[in-house]
Amino acid sequence: MKKHLNASQRSYAQHRITFITDLLSQELAESLRRTSLACAENQKKQAGIIDVMCGLYLQDQEEVTRHFRGDLISVVNETFPIHRFGHEGLIPKAMLDQLASESDEGGSFGFSLNYTDDVLRLLWLSEKLANAVGKKASLKDVMAAVALNREWMDELSRGGFTPSRTLADFDQEIGTIVFHATPHTSEGWPRKLQFELDKDFQPPYKLEVSTPSGPFQPVRLARVKLNGSDICEVSWAEKRTAIVDVELRASNVIEIELDGPRSASMELIVRGIPV
Repeated sequence: MKKHLNASQRSYAQHRITFITDLLSQELAESLRRTSLACAENQKKQAGIIDVMCGLYLQDQEEVTRHFRGDLISVVNETFPIHRFGHEGLIPKAMLDQLASESDEGGSFGFSLNYTDDVLRLLWLSEKLANAVGKKASLKDVMAAVALNREWMDELSRGGFTPSRTLADFDQEIGTIVFHATPHTSEGWPRKLQFELDKDFQPPYKLEVSTPSGPFQPVRLARVKLNGSDICEVSWAEKRTAIVDVELRASNVIEIELDGPRSASMELIVRGIPV
């Protein structure tokens, strides 16, 4: 379980962000000031992940839209009904109004920086990524860091920020595999495969079949049975992949019929939900 920061930890983290110059690039520091000012003018007590992403958008629309798609301007309008692009987005509206009226009256125009624990963790992870290659955290580092946390990405997706690229996900791509094989048409490759169901997985289970595997030639046709039942088939090039819901036993047998040139290949993966 993620531990909440105590008051002193949060205070020091926000002090570092505000006053210590070794943490953030100037562009990212400006973006956070935009975020905090927008939160203050929209009566938000704390800036969360969505608020920070909207602040990045106010700072550099082109950079954010290069990495995220969606109706981002609508997300910003909904998140911050009061907002300003450009240099004016760094200045409180009360000060802009005073300048516009050419008033000589003084006044206080301060606003506080207040971030959720998740935002502080995101900024420190951004700094870590940047430090690893010898620089200060930038807008790109924040967008890279947010992609490393599934909860943050889910929050962004719900808020309207969708990644513009497919992101590698070790837990999803590798951690869900119950069984994997790459059968070939060459002599000596078995046509019957057995595997035990690991107790660390639970249903639903899926069987994924595709051709080819890696740099090899594709099979012309592959038929797959699981525990004696016909499950699916793939063919080149009409139907190269198949994903089927399956039921597994404690001990399972996969049988494969292959037709194709010598050394043609296919890939077979069984996935489950890690417990």
